[in-house]
Amino acid sequence: MLKSQELEKVMRMFNDKSTVAKEARVSIELPDKSLWDVGEIFLAANKIIGSRETHRIVIRINKEIASPGSLLWKL
Repeated sequence: MLKSQELEKVMRMFNDKSTVAKEARVSIELPDKSLWDVGEIFLAANKIIGSRETHRIVIRINKEIASPGSLLWKL
């Protein structure tokens, strides 16, 4: 499970050190290795009463419009 503070640290690390990363396309890789585009990110309240997690960040994905081809390597 990833917390939003951890996600923020990683995104800040990419954006502070690289101008290329600032313009990079954001994709989600599923377990079957297919890539999906990020369509929307929003904050939502949980409806579960008594839950420790009162809110969550939701990332909605869309099928890729234009395939970037195969990934060359992880930076």
